[in-house]
Amino acid sequence: MFLCVVVAMALPMFSPTSPLKSIARRLPCRGRRPKTGLRALMAVILGLCLALGWGWGMAPAVAQIVNPFSPGTGTLPPAGVVRIGLLEVTVVSLDGSSLFDIASPAVFNRNEAGAEVPVEVRARQIETNLNQVVNRVLERVGADETISSASLNVVIETMGEQPVLFAVGAGLVEPRVLLTVTATDAQFSGASQVDLAADWQEILRDALRSAVDSRLPAARQRQIRYTLWILLASVLLSLALASIWRVLGWRKNALEQKQTAQGSPPLPPGDDSCRQQLQQVFRHQITLVQRLQVVAFLRWLMFWGIAFVWVTGIAMVLYIFPQTRGYARGLFYIPTLLLVTWFLTGLLNRLANLAIERVAQAWGKNELGDLDDIQRKSMRLSTITGAVKGLKTIVIYSLATLLVLQFLRIAPASLLAFGAVAALAISFAAQSLVKDLVNGFLILLEDQYAIGDLVTTGTTTGIVENLNLRITQIRGEDGRLVTLPNSLIAQVENLSRTWSRANLKIDVAYGTNVDEALWVLNETAHAMASDPEWQNAILNPVEMLGVEGMSHAGLTLLIWIRTRPLKQFLVAREFRRRLRIAFERAGIAIGVPQLTFSEPSDGLTANGNGAASPLIESGAAEPR
Repeated sequence: MFLCVVVAMALPMFSPTSPLKSIARRLPCRGRRPKTGLRALMAVILGLCLALGWGWGMAPAVAQIVNPFSPGTGTLPPAGVVRIGLLEVTVVSLDGSSLFDIASPAVFNRNEAGAEVPVEVRARQIETNLNQVVNRVLERVGADETISSASLNVVIETMGEQPVLFAVGAGLVEPRVLLTVTATDAQFSGASQVDLAADWQEILRDALRSAVDSRLPAARQRQIRYTLWILLASVLLSLALASIWRVLGWRKNALEQKQTAQGSPPLPPGDDSCRQQLQQVFRHQITLVQRLQVVAFLRWLMFWGIAFVWVTGIAMVLYIFPQTRGYARGLFYIPTLLLVTWFLTGLLNRLANLAIERVAQAWGKNELGDLDDIQRKSMRLSTITGAVKGLKTIVIYSLATLLVLQFLRIAPASLLAFGAVAALAISFAAQSLVKDLVNGFLILLEDQYAIGDLVTTGTTTGIVENLNLRITQIRGEDGRLVTLPNSLIAQVENLSRTWSRANLKIDVAYGTNVDEALWVLNETAHAMASDPEWQNAILNPVEMLGVEGMSHAGLTLLIWIRTRPLKQFLVAREFRRRLRIAFERAGIAIGVPQLTFSEPSDGLTANGNGAASPLIESGAAEPR
């Protein structure tokens, strides 16, 4: 079944019409085509994980698919019964305490058991006999104070060549049958029936005497005192933990306000000082984030501490009284298991978050490289950490769910069968999801873009606000948030990778002195690059300068200014403002489309209607 699931998931991805291959042909990877083999390998790995998710650590699938939550119908034993070969074993309990295990021949169809008695029915009958003896002895002790539980005894009688255990003494009028030690019990325990009966005789005698003593009035008063002490301790511990939780809440608010106030500090002039300032701010922000995470983690621990205090307190109170001891283990077993699993899973998830942040901090402290590398590192750091945290959370909670289901013995074979069928269906229905995950992984691996980059993909242009393994969210110029599945990103243009460029085209009048106009552009760009306010944003003031074109509107001059990432728009606006002032001082006019009217040398030429028709020429007027 597992092999069929893997093949079914892999075949659609390698078919000639597979969308995965079309993405591999279209997706650009930093100037080179991605390898199709890597995408195929990622698809196979995801398919294996999906198929293994239901079958890891479980028993092989059975031929019949039954309801995993059914209480013992069909061929599977009910909860609490363990099938070992041709035997079925369960436990006998008294007042919530396990005494010993009994065995019976396996009953494979409980709907048609016939003369066979299922082992759980036999165990309930034995427990009923024990409770009847305890209640009968309590009646005799209440009626006659001279009778005590010490006179209660268990004897062995042989009936039909099988040892039978009876309860005698303590005012009982006649011996009460407790149970019969069968050959199946002896076979399971590996001892003879006589030796096993002697062992059970001692266990039952002590258990019956303890059950009677725990129900006497003196014991009841002691149990009530213990209950009051437990409730008082629970209230005091809850108040202490709640106070700590409130103080940590105040601390969290203070750190959040501090983080907001110091989120965007001004950058001083100078490349070296700016680099040092950026490194200092980056480390400071990581420190604040870590402190916030520690405070949030401690508040989370306090909350769970209060929950555990009351769950434990109520369980202890129920366990004190023999009548409710079974509820303490029965009613609180599954909820406590779920709470403990949820707590440990959340604890592991938060510890993993702290570990990821620690690795990110160590990566951020690496000061090698220039300012561009540091800025790029900060953007990529937030992108990768967010994606890793999301993937880690899914893996941890999925494994925890599987472990809980297996621990509760919820028909693991049936779950495997259902999982195989579901995986077969998902292999065809979730191909787009697999493509999204593979493409998202390659985007992060190849660093095509990160959160904070200005990108263009298709008809969408904007700042990347969120990036994970499945989707990319881009905030457009008009404020719209566009969400794109990663499988749809066939081509992406990164406008802020490493550096950016301000591409400026200026039209001047046709009769302008070209050399003078180019000199004004060059001087304006260098003057702006020398300004302390702008020198950090400009990497190369004149990357290209020249005449781009000539038309009836005049001359088109071109200048390229290399800037730091995402600074091209601010630099372009400021450069236009400065250039307008420089042109005005130099007397250079902006080119505009013009029409020139000229009169022929032989005068006006009459048209068909006898009217004069002027000769019209198009061009730019000479400057006066």
